[in-house]
Amino acid sequence: LLAGGPETARAQKLGEVQRAAPTLDAPRGQALEWTSAEEKTYWYRLPREISAKQRPDLIFMLHGTGLNWGWSFWNYPIANGRFRGNDIIVSPEGMTPGQGDTFNFTQNKRDGDQIAGLIREFRSRFPIDKVYIYGHSQGAFFCYWFAGAYTELIDGIVAHAGNVLDVNHNALAKEKVAIGILHGKADAVVSVDCAYRTENVYRQQGYRKIKLYIVEGLNETSGHWPLPNQVAEMFEWLDEVNADTPRLASKVALHELAKESPDLRIIVESVAKARSGSKRIDGDDAETVRAQIDALVELVGSLETAHAEAIESARTLNESAEKGQYLDWMAHFVEAQRAFAGSKSWRKSLRSVLSKAGKQDRLAAAALKQITARQDRKALQQAIAAYDETPLSPEADELGRALLRIADAPPKGVDPAIFAPLRSTIQSRESAHDAGVAKARTITVDGIRKFRESHPELFATPDA
Repeated sequence: LLAGGPETARAQKLGEVQRAAPTLDAPRGQALEWTSAEEKTYWYRLPREISAKQRPDLIFMLHGTGLNWGWSFWNYPIANGRFRGNDIIVSPEGMTPGQGDTFNFTQNKRDGDQIAGLIREFRSRFPIDKVYIYGHSQGAFFCYWFAGAYTELIDGIVAHAGNVLDVNHNALAKEKVAIGILHGKADAVVSVDCAYRTENVYRQQGYRKIKLYIVEGLNETSGHWPLPNQVAEMFEWLDEVNADTPRLASKVALHELAKESPDLRIIVESVAKARSGSKRIDGDDAETVRAQIDALVELVGSLETAHAEAIESARTLNESAEKGQYLDWMAHFVEAQRAFAGSKSWRKSLRSVLSKAGKQDRLAAAALKQITARQDRKALQQAIAAYDETPLSPEADELGRALLRIADAPPKGVDPAIFAPLRSTIQSRESAHDAGVAKARTITVDGIRKFRESHPELFATPDA
């Protein structure tokens, strides 16, 4: 689906945007480039101010058929901050091959998992408030699908010039996700009838937050173009209708707990939100909801304790291991740290491990920043050594991926042989890493299974 734009000047050209990993140290208020875990390029922009008290929203801008990740920055004033300047904006690439050398966002697990992974990645690195997704044309088709398939990860969508097709209309989505439908009345590519039909589908399904915006005054040529002003209005509507409530937060947690492969981080974050607002709950069912939240808080506490004890026990048992040896408890720690990093009791239980992990985080981040700026032999060898010395750092994963990308196409004058130790290290760690991740999953799944067995009343209503 075509998507040319009214703005033809491209201030940011492919291959000329500064590369920088998305961290709090990255430059603010400008277009930046990085690569997803799936090896897809994306552009992003950070607001000038980010803090726990001033948490930005995280907004994804998805292009249509035959385009690429630069489309959003070329058609919306993102880089200069005039479009959602206080938020983080990410403009990714699709996973599904399209025309020529382009890639699209289509309703499948590969595309969905990449966006879900980017959401988790940015949430792990920045204090995020709400998560919104905007999609244009084919990107809008994907938005509708993603909202039903990955409900727990997002708060609202703006689907521009799209159509709802095969969507999982689950109970949580109907209450949680705000559905913004934007369409030019004169759209000659995707008929405006699709917008009216989509609104009817969502209303019949019982969604609580729906807005249809049909834009008048466009001709058949401009009817499918980007609409920066109207899109900004739709985002303002998302802001108005999205408010955190303890009831909704507990439902998000229960929705995740019902899954075969639950995301521990989503559970922990949702329960924390529910707990923080539990005193404000009113209504006839207030006591019931508070009791439900108390049970969820107890579950999270028990899971945290189980993970901490398993990690500490394995660490103590292997204290005599050869220095530099990679052990499965290290991978277990990295997995659990992603969920419990904000917990005071977690930091107290694993004080010595976290002290080492903090130093390793800084070392890995510095190495990544250095090889992003320059890729001479010395910098690369230092980064390879840093990767070897940072087994407790989640930042090491990003560093390793960046080094492997460089190894696949070494800069002129750099001997490919210098990457042999890196490949050897990664290969030697694979078995222990997989065992540690499996251990973390087993503890989480077993704890949740016991919770479900002891609280069947919380799961009595099917999540339609």
